[in-house]
Amino acid sequence: MPKLLWMSPYSLHDISSGASIHCRYILESLQQAGFEVWAFSSFVFDRPYGGTTTFGDLEKLYERQPEARIFELNDRGLHYIYLKNKTTTEMQRSCNEQMEYFERFCEILDLYQPDIVLGYGTGMDSYTCFAEAKRRGIATVYLLLNGKHGHFSFPHLDLVLTDSNTTAQLYAQRDHINCTPIGQFINPKYVVAKERKPQYVTMVNPDFAKGVSITAKLAQRCAEIMPDLKFLVVNSRSNFMTNVQYLHSKDDTEQHPFAAQSFPNVLMCQSTHDMRLVYEQTKVALVPSLSYESWGRIVSEALLNDIPVLSSNIGGLPEALNGGGIALAPPQHCLEDLTSLPSDEEIEPWVQALQRLLNEDWSEKVKQARTNVDLPRLTRNLINILIPLCQQRSPRYHQRAYRGDHI
Repeated sequence: MPKLLWMSPYSLHDISSGASIHCRYILESLQQAGFEVWAFSSFVFDRPYGGTTTFGDLEKLYERQPEARIFELNDRGLHYIYLKNKTTTEMQRSCNEQMEYFERFCEILDLYQPDIVLGYGTGMDSYTCFAEAKRRGIATVYLLLNGKHGHFSFPHLDLVLTDSNTTAQLYAQRDHINCTPIGQFINPKYVVAKERKPQYVTMVNPDFAKGVSITAKLAQRCAEIMPDLKFLVVNSRSNFMTNVQYLHSKDDTEQHPFAAQSFPNVLMCQSTHDMRLVYEQTKVALVPSLSYESWGRIVSEALLNDIPVLSSNIGGLPEALNGGGIALAPPQHCLEDLTSLPSDEEIEPWVQALQRLLNEDWSEKVKQARTNVDLPRLTRNLINILIPLCQQRSPRYHQRAYRGDHI
């Protein structure tokens, strides 16, 4: 089987990034299918706390090996190589750090000699690393998991992969960029609860773009008509009680009807690397996103736990839902202003949909819906896509790049 090198400054151990979690599942699936896999990253996270579960305090980690620039570990069958950096934010990395990332990448190419370089990132070091791999005749593959890269023409790439047909169609029609959809990779072992004690309507990440305005209005209305129903909000990237105070009425941006104490029916918990604890207690998953979603990992994870989903119809969410719940169109003013609250009339379809999901039997529809995240099938399909790229590889001459202080 081929040797694959993952390349991205973004950490794959970032629990605050759905993209990182997805990519780890892809690499682990390929490794279990016989690929040899290394991953080269740096300590860049979507949120500062993203790596604390695996690495703890980065300053203390660095202090234990003050002279070493590289940190290596083996995790779930994968070999990870991390380059230290002073900041966990990609755009704050210095030119010197980006140059070092490229040079270390070249050293790994010399040592490991991969057949495929797979990764993502549109920063200059990622761009240059892909270009160098392509120059050496190595197959280059980009993993595109959002709708934001229409400005990037993906030079030096043999193949661009994405998760959903929806995103593939978006780039084809809007940007004339061809993407190959491969689905959403999820290992049930890490997300399916062993037992279920459903009691909450659960939302993960109460960010404005994720639809906290709809969640807040829905929770308020349910407190009136279903006072025994409880909501659970997982504060991953944002805090529910903080954000609701910024929400304003539909026709009055100065009127902020909610305070932190306005939601006696809402409980909160912090982000966790083990979402089984959350799904164990979830009756219905709520995913009311107001910005483009390429897939919707929470949707698929909920379905794998036999949980029906109430979502918006934005981007790839209906594709992920696959009939295992109800998708609704958010009010237009909520899409245009993420802090604008739905009116009483506009939230009513969401209330009715939630009541259906709570009171009707959705088990057969949910069972059928989760067939689109069958991990063995998705892995076989991906291997069939990657193998021909390896067979076309044509090793070429390359020159080593050295820093001045190495001479």
